[in-house]
Amino acid sequence: MNAIQWIEILNANKFMRSDEEVMSFEYALAELALDRNSEYLPALYLVLDDRCEQHEVMYGLIHFLESFELKDQLRAFIDTTDRTIVNAKEWTMILLYGILNQDLARNLYSEMLHSTHSPNRALCTTLLQEIAANESPPLSSRAESVISGATAIDINIDEIQSDISSFLKHIQEGNILVLLQDDRPIAEIKPIK
Repeated sequence: MNAIQWIEILNANKFMRSDEEVMSFEYALAELALDRNSEYLPALYLVLDDRCEQHEVMYGLIHFLESFELKDQLRAFIDTTDRTIVNAKEWTMILLYGILNQDLARNLYSEMLHSTHSPNRALCTTLLQEIAANESPPLSSRAESVISGATAIDINIDEIQSDISSFLKHIQEGNILVLLQDDRPIAEIKPIK
């Protein structure tokens, strides 16, 4: 079988209402993993569906998507957001939270989002605005930083005390600092607009 046929099997079994559907889904995913091809990433994103009854199995697809080169993942994520949001808003948000929680992914996503001509740019920004409005720091700060094109930098309170001038420079450059104490966010420092 080829990749398109394996993806068709994923789609046919994505609700995972029976043990047979779960097994077919997992088998197709394992076969796709043997010959990963980023050309099929958009089709793989479109397999996601919030009506899936076996979330832990669907996480296998999430992990598979995350195994591709980061730039390819993010490009496919941006390009399919208008379609994934229809049947898989929860999964779309889970992926977006994952992007926001990884420095490299977040910064690359911000760069790609600001430079893309994709019609999905506005939709991606709207999802980020939802996170900025409804989540607490540091997730809200990270979403704001992607929207503005700034960088959200996590700083341990002990670090800022040792070299405050370099952190003030980060703020002057438009970045958001998230102060951590015992690895828990306690405050944000943002530039005045």
